[in-house]
Amino acid sequence: MNPLFRSPYLSTFIWLLFTTLFLGGTAFLAMVQEQPVSNTAHQQQAMDISKLLRCPMATNLSLFESQAPIAHELKAQIFSMLEQGDSQDEIILFMVQRYGEKIRYQPELKGSTVALWFGPLLLLLLGVGICLGLIKR
Repeated sequence: MNPLFRSPYLSTFIWLLFTTLFLGGTAFLAMVQEQPVSNTAHQQQAMDISKLLRCPMATNLSLFESQAPIAHELKAQIFSMLEQGDSQDEIILFMVQRYGEKIRYQPELKGSTVALWFGPLLLLLLGVGICLGLIKR
């Protein structure tokens, strides 16, 4: 017989320890499995919203693509706001108020963003005009 188990108190303690760990682990697993499954419509809508917003930490990545800690927090915030009944527009407005217009991938068309919307088109037309002018010479 193993000398460790000669003491009745020690063997009882070890038996209680293993029993507690076994029952505690199965109770924890049962508790985790009883949690309700999240609404899949909310999950899809949260993914769609996270694709429309830019991650404040990652360069040129959406919240959906980013693995930064703040992106995970913002995705959780979006999901909780959806579960509370907020609409997509309300969530985007909340994020814009909190982080500024730069969080949007496609900013609204207004005076300060006209260059973002029409600048590339103007540069393209200018380039084509210069090329045509050089060809005619």
